[in-house]
Amino acid sequence: MSPERLAGRRILITRPEEDAVRWVERLRKLGAEPIVMPCLEIVPLADADTARTLRRALDRASWLVLSSRRGVEAVHELIGDAIPPRVQVAVVGPTSARAAAELLGRVDIVSTESTARALARTLVERLRERGGAEHVVVAGAANGRTDVEVALAEADVAVTRIALYATVPAAPAAVKRDLGADGVQHVLLASPSAAEGLANRALVPADVQVITIGPTTTAAAAAVGLTVSGEARHPDLDGMLEAIP
Repeated sequence: MSPERLAGRRILITRPEEDAVRWVERLRKLGAEPIVMPCLEIVPLADADTARTLRRALDRASWLVLSSRRGVEAVHELIGDAIPPRVQVAVVGPTSARAAAELLGRVDIVSTESTARALARTLVERLRERGGAEHVVVAGAANGRTDVEVALAEADVAVTRIALYATVPAAPAAVKRDLGADGVQHVLLASPSAAEGLANRALVPADVQVITIGPTTTAAAAAVGLTVSGEARHPDLDGMLEAIP
């Protein structure tokens, strides 16, 4: 990505504040002006029933897959570091890896790219090398991406998904923020919930370009009346930036 291409452009990030840090840093390095307006809310599902379900699933598992730092923190809140010794931990990206090492006491695979799709490829390769029957627990957002499950299913690996938290659209604002008045030129949407939350929180003029992370988010944006100007060919920040016309 050429820094000159995005220099001076005002780009709205719709992720929660704590999840937007890396994107803010990346955009600033490219010369853009990032603006963070969270359009999602995180609802924890950390209760006794979830803890029991997670423990039972791990008792028969060989791998635990965590796609975010938030997922790592949720597992720690539910069961501490009481993961059975035979269960290996696979995570997405360095941030999740640091959290897993600190809170869970181990991390066995870190994806080379910070996407669940990259982790899925790495994990499938590792499982093929090992051979034999495997059972994988994927723990994370209730409505999160299913790249890992799909890849494992195609490799005939048994998967159990445990919902640790849910992402929901931000509630409607009494007075919507006018993105045109803020000089916003592009909006990045990384989930269907963010699309609905954006519509709840802001007025998006026709000349503000909405860029989505993939077809599901594009459909959700269209459903709430947003016009999508670009869709990422691969589901990550760089994919969205490349989709800016």
